[in-house]
Amino acid sequence: MCYKMEKITLKPSVKELLYKADEPNIHFDVLSYQGTTNQEKNLGSLFVIGHVKFSENEDLAYMVSLISSLARREYFSESSLKEQDPKKAFSRTLKKLNEVLVDFFKNKDFKLNIGLASIVGDNIYISRLGKFKIDLARNHKFIDILNNIELFNKDTENEEQFSNIISGKLEPKDKLFAYFPTRSITSRGKVLNGIFVNDNQDEFVQKITNLASNANTFSCCGFHIAMQEVKEIALETIPQYSMPIAAQTASVTGPGLDNEEDEEEKSDDLQEPEETDEDENEEDDSAEEDEDEEMSFTPPQEVRQPHIIPSEVSMTKRGNVFTPLVSQMGKLKSLGKMQRGSQLRFFISITAIIVVTLTALIWLKSAGPSQEGDALELANNNLKLAQSHLNQGNSKDARFVLQAALSNVSGFSNKKIDNLRDEIDRTLSDLDRVSTQEPSLFYGPENEDGLAEYSFLTSLGSDVVVVNPSGKSYSVTSAGVTELSELSATPQYLLSDETSVSSLNSLGEFSTFDIGSGKRSSHTLKELPSISDASLYQDNLYVLSENTIYKYTDVTAGGTGRTQWVNDLTIGNLVSLTIDGNIYALNDSGKLITYFKGEKQKEVDLAVKPAVGSKIFTAPDLAFIYLADKSNKKVYVFDKTNGSLKTSYRLDVVGSIKDIDITPNGHIWILSGDNKIWQLQP
Repeated sequence: MCYKMEKITLKPSVKELLYKADEPNIHFDVLSYQGTTNQEKNLGSLFVIGHVKFSENEDLAYMVSLISSLARREYFSESSLKEQDPKKAFSRTLKKLNEVLVDFFKNKDFKLNIGLASIVGDNIYISRLGKFKIDLARNHKFIDILNNIELFNKDTENEEQFSNIISGKLEPKDKLFAYFPTRSITSRGKVLNGIFVNDNQDEFVQKITNLASNANTFSCCGFHIAMQEVKEIALETIPQYSMPIAAQTASVTGPGLDNEEDEEEKSDDLQEPEETDEDENEEDDSAEEDEDEEMSFTPPQEVRQPHIIPSEVSMTKRGNVFTPLVSQMGKLKSLGKMQRGSQLRFFISITAIIVVTLTALIWLKSAGPSQEGDALELANNNLKLAQSHLNQGNSKDARFVLQAALSNVSGFSNKKIDNLRDEIDRTLSDLDRVSTQEPSLFYGPENEDGLAEYSFLTSLGSDVVVVNPSGKSYSVTSAGVTELSELSATPQYLLSDETSVSSLNSLGEFSTFDIGSGKRSSHTLKELPSISDASLYQDNLYVLSENTIYKYTDVTAGGTGRTQWVNDLTIGNLVSLTIDGNIYALNDSGKLITYFKGEKQKEVDLAVKPAVGSKIFTAPDLAFIYLADKSNKKVYVFDKTNGSLKTSYRLDVVGSIKDIDITPNGHIWILSGDNKIWQLQP
């Protein structure tokens, strides 16, 4: 029987705080999800704060989006909707994330920090991996939640698993600030804590915005959440009275782990903070240490109000395949008191349980974790995430996640994986406007002297020049191979113009061989920095070192002195350059910056995240910028004026790639890992 009544509930008002400074190899993001159907709304809101730091060898910025997508999918899964138990849904989400992250931690080089929280009515569930903080403002008092909870897992021995779940109660007018503790935030802790306690949500957000606009190095990744009372007309069922039920106790569970040790009862009040491993892992900043002491707060004893952690806490005990057997074995002590018929039924029951238990153990052993299944699931998740990015018009992240999806299923083959690989490939091909043209074999040396191993190639007219590791150069034509000259020992770059070929090594030795005269010259450049790219234009050498471009004038004629041409610290990390009179520089996020006479002219986003080792090319008579991506075996072609993608070429037929060069007329040369030379003429 139902009747209408006015229902008062708590709902979170959420503001995202996302301000990024230019930090190489770091990506962070905040994402929140609210249910759309009635069943999903009963599970409340899910919040994800992610921060990943990765090496230069592999861009793992997509991990935050991937994890948040998996968290949303699992939290609002069919099982969760059927059970309608937010805490079970939260625990299941953590378990799934732990399973997915195992392979990442084994095979990737990165540091991951994730904060996960769910708010359902007046209930909150919190967990973390790595660094994460969440503050509470209640009745004009400040509480550092995680440092005031003794039950929180402080053991940093396993930073590759999510922590135990912290659960508690929220009240009307509570404010939460959940964030990754960047130096920008922690160094201003004392000031921000006061603002957080005293100001409303809009005022707090505005002051964070002002900080970000006034300081280029300021970064913030978090949420401000204000708990508001909402009145609703709800249908309520007349309660059916029965025997009293004991008050439920909060539990701290390690997701995906069985733990049968009971936790001692803890005090109902929040405790004074003690030194934690998390504090030890914070950045070494004296201002931050002082801040931690003042941030800690214990609510006065006379204030009667629910606290973040309920008073009684126990470790969740879970059954297993032996539980029925153990239960029946416990009856052995009273076997003698049973009647004969009961004894017979008891022995039949024991026999059946033993058979079922052994069968289950054999099945579990044979159904161990499937690497193919994990790869398929991860690739499926990446594909869904990419489709979500495409729906939002975000082709850059979609392309990156699709490439990751192909990597997930690399090395596996079955019907489901092959079908999924085809679907990913079609989606990526449509996005990249892939041409049907493929490279053709130009020359395949069969153990030729001096060509068994070589490192670089460059174009020279309609032919190509290659160089081996010792610096010996060869001209390769359709008719055969001709030795040219000894160039720099162990060359780092191979360059050419219309009549000569040059090499540059890490010691600054610049060698040039003039094809017409047959003469070779060599000299050492002054103050050569550690460089990431080099380009030759009208006898002048331009080298890229970090975000500075240096010019060596008349280098092919013996010039050795350098001048600083461009020094730009405002546009991210530059990774490649090319020249046609203007200088074009590509940064690691895919933005193409144009300079003229050392001054920045414009900036366009190519919507492609360049992989490590990617290089750009152009020439005065070319209308395009070419981006050669050796890792993903692709060459992209962009409009030089607006950066729009025109087409791309797949180089999979080549196999592994050592080097790529593109001529002034757009002819693509490829040096493969098996010492073959390929060409593609658009």
